[in-house]
Amino acid sequence: MAAAPANFGGDTAAARSATQAIASWRIRWYWRWQAWRLRQVRAQESGHGVACYDSLHALDQLGYLGQFCALHQELMRQARLPGLDAPAAFSRRLARELNGHCLAALLGTPDGNVAGYAWGRVGGLAEALQHYQQVQALGHLRSDEWLALEQRAAALVGEAPLLALNGVGLAQRYRHGFAPLKHLLKPLLDLARQHGASRAIFWVPRNGSLTSLALGLGAEAVLETPRIACFVLADLRPLGRIFAALPASGIAELLARVAPPRPPARAAPRLAVVKPLPKPPRNDAAA
Repeated sequence: MAAAPANFGGDTAAARSATQAIASWRIRWYWRWQAWRLRQVRAQESGHGVACYDSLHALDQLGYLGQFCALHQELMRQARLPGLDAPAAFSRRLARELNGHCLAALLGTPDGNVAGYAWGRVGGLAEALQHYQQVQALGHLRSDEWLALEQRAAALVGEAPLLALNGVGLAQRYRHGFAPLKHLLKPLLDLARQHGASRAIFWVPRNGSLTSLALGLGAEAVLETPRIACFVLADLRPLGRIFAALPASGIAELLARVAPPRPPARAAPRLAVVKPLPKPPRNDAAA
């Protein structure tokens, strides 16, 4: 049985994390079984407006860097994470992370705007964590949290190459259905396969829909704080096969069987109707 992740969010969160760690291995076997069932299937969907780039220069030359940065800032504000990247700082971050065996996938709208992104890089764990330590949204993590993350991830990954997923985001109106997310993630799964990486590490805002997705794919939490959660996915190969074989609707159906429910949408507060108090009866005799 896997050890519980390092947790800095309280006793209740620790108990929930231990339960998630116990269940993650069952979910991974579930995906391996589904991949085995689909071993002869080759059908897949087209990219549907997703373009892939392997450098900051390519993004800048084609004019997508500004839109990429604007969407990223908007989504970070919605997640209420500290330390938003200014445009210049985000460009420097992309220059570091889009280097070597890397890829950035952008989802385009019919009018040519950027509606979603995912980018990552294949390398070693130490390099991935070094890049994470320079992300401003993770600047609130303490040294003991970084140490716990490194130790826990190293126990799962070892010296093997892994896919470091550095960011995933979708504009609000593209979050209905699994197709946009599938088209963004599939090129990164292909990148990992091409360079011999069968594991992945990534972080997401705490208690969001991406947390539910990570747990539904069998990822194991290696660090949880009140603001973020960091995961290691121990085996990408079944997911690569499933993403290549099934349409988005088929993957969503499989996910629905194992993923925890998404956080409920917050209902709008109801306005109370205040009725005026009745006037006291007029006492003419007293007058």
